[in-house]
Amino acid sequence: MRIGIVTDIHDQVKILADVLAVLRAEAVDAVVTLGDNTDLFGKWNKADEVADLLRGAGAVGVWGNHDFGLCRNVPEETQFRFLRRTLDYFATLQPRLELGGCHFSHIEPFLDPERTDDLWTFEGRPEDEDRTAKSFAAVPHPAAFLGHFHRWLALSDVGRVEWNGSAPLHFEPDKRYLVVVAPLFNGEFAVLDTDRGIIEPRNLPRREEPT
Repeated sequence: MRIGIVTDIHDQVKILADVLAVLRAEAVDAVVTLGDNTDLFGKWNKADEVADLLRGAGAVGVWGNHDFGLCRNVPEETQFRFLRRTLDYFATLQPRLELGGCHFSHIEPFLDPERTDDLWTFEGRPEDEDRTAKSFAAVPHPAAFLGHFHRWLALSDVGRVEWNGSAPLHFEPDKRYLVVVAPLFNGEFAVLDTDRGIIEPRNLPRREEPT
């Protein structure tokens, strides 16, 4: 199964449209978003446009700290700000997702995405030894993927992987992996091939600024 992974869109509609076009051209089997699709707290909120694009791509996924307020128990005053179809799409997002034998979440697997304090935690890093151990203990999957940290990072159950997202990462069959995917707002995304056991980081070509 080939899965396109996007995360931390933060209302970058044009970049999202370009990335989804790439994934559509590559005929991936599914598109997964790892949350923070929109920014409820930002003045440039474009949740309606983001939801339309993700829905059009058939994207499934999880919520993040910046879009959780559109996914569960949405206050009435917030509902008035968005289209009904936008609210319906965000209501499909889950705290965690399992697909292709892998685990997907916005934050580290040992944290609870339904607790605001956990969603907004910035007290440590996934590579901190105690946090890494908690993540691997929390889920049984051979590979888990998250966003939130705005960078590429890979950890295995035997230590950190020397990988910075500049090349594909091949998963060794006798190891388990925790992978942080870099943010779409920087033009970054990934294609995961669960049959081959490989994740391919991608980056949209930078556009030349007009002179």
